[in-house]
Amino acid sequence: MKHNKNEEGYALVTVLLIIVVFMVISLSFMGQSFNSVKQNKVVEKNYQSVALAEMGISFFQRAVRNAYLSNQEQVVNQVNQMRATDRRNKVEKSQEYYNELVVPLMKQAIQNSLESEQKTLKIEDRDDTFYSIKDVNISSREKDVYITFSSLGKQEDENSTLSAAMTISVNDMGLTDGDGGGSDPSITFSLPDFNQIKEPAGLAGKCKNPPVIYDSCSEIFIAGSGSFSQNHNQLDDKLLYAKGALVLGGNANNMSNTKIHSDGSMSIGKNMNGAKNVFIEVKGAVSLGGQLRMDYSTVHVGGSMSLDGHLDMENQSFMYVGGSADISKHLSISHDSKMCVAGNLHASQLNIDGELYVKGSINGKIKSGEAEKVNQEDFEKYCGKPDSSQELSVDWEDIVSEIEYSY
Repeated sequence: MKHNKNEEGYALVTVLLIIVVFMVISLSFMGQSFNSVKQNKVVEKNYQSVALAEMGISFFQRAVRNAYLSNQEQVVNQVNQMRATDRRNKVEKSQEYYNELVVPLMKQAIQNSLESEQKTLKIEDRDDTFYSIKDVNISSREKDVYITFSSLGKQEDENSTLSAAMTISVNDMGLTDGDGGGSDPSITFSLPDFNQIKEPAGLAGKCKNPPVIYDSCSEIFIAGSGSFSQNHNQLDDKLLYAKGALVLGGNANNMSNTKIHSDGSMSIGKNMNGAKNVFIEVKGAVSLGGQLRMDYSTVHVGGSMSLDGHLDMENQSFMYVGGSADISKHLSISHDSKMCVAGNLHASQLNIDGELYVKGSINGKIKSGEAEKVNQEDFEKYCGKPDSSQELSVDWEDIVSEIEYSY
């Protein structure tokens, strides 16, 4: 059988075309395979950088949570200590004021705790493989602590960044008694204990048992009784503490930011005018040979008080007398000041714009206002302070977290 030569030529061309087609297809598959391998490597690097960023997020979230849990009791105790200090110093502040301290204090406590945390971790000590915490911002809102930060994960030349936000909220705050019972305990009151001024420690030389009160001593300690005959004007920014009786001869005018404590009695020879931001507590009796003018000041007297002159109380001043009070001239109490007398009260004239509570008899001409004669229960209520067994309690909420991915 004879073949046509043209047919043999067509067959050769066909075979060559088929070979070329298969070669093109093979090369295409090989190229795609190489691209897939390359893409897989990129994806793997990208995945590893994301995993590192997630590792950083988990680490920092755990650090925030630990800081939050470990500081809860400390923050509440800190607020309760502030309340107790204000009560001792006769500072009037609302419960809302103390509630508003909780969130800022927690914010600061968390911030302090996180400062010591390591924020970058290298994997297997490689400089090109690590996570790093960045852009940490901690702010306080009305009842929230709000924390934002980002975590950078790096695997060789691939980077991934995750952003996170955490919210810490206070659910409720209130007062409980010291034993933890009930959120609405019955209120009790405590009268002055004459131990609010603390005894200075470690004093020596001229500041301990001095023959005179030195200007260079900011704190002066008298182990027993002390008698000082000179004037004591402008006795500013000092603490004078006597374990026995204390006698200050002459005048003691124009003193400010001064604290005086006596375990015994105390007497001042003449006038004590211009006493500004002064706190005096005397466990025994007090006598003044002249007048006393108080401004933003507090006087606690455990025994009786005698005053040969006027007694003027201005600008949130407070006086407590555990015995009787005898004032030879006028007694004046401003609208924002208060006086409490556990015994009898005598004054030639009484000008009462503020508060005056007396358990005993009241003798003298009342020119303005009125004095209230009270029983022991009301005396404690009006002249005492809420007992320190009441403490702030806080109902803390769980942390809410949000994470945003960005590649």
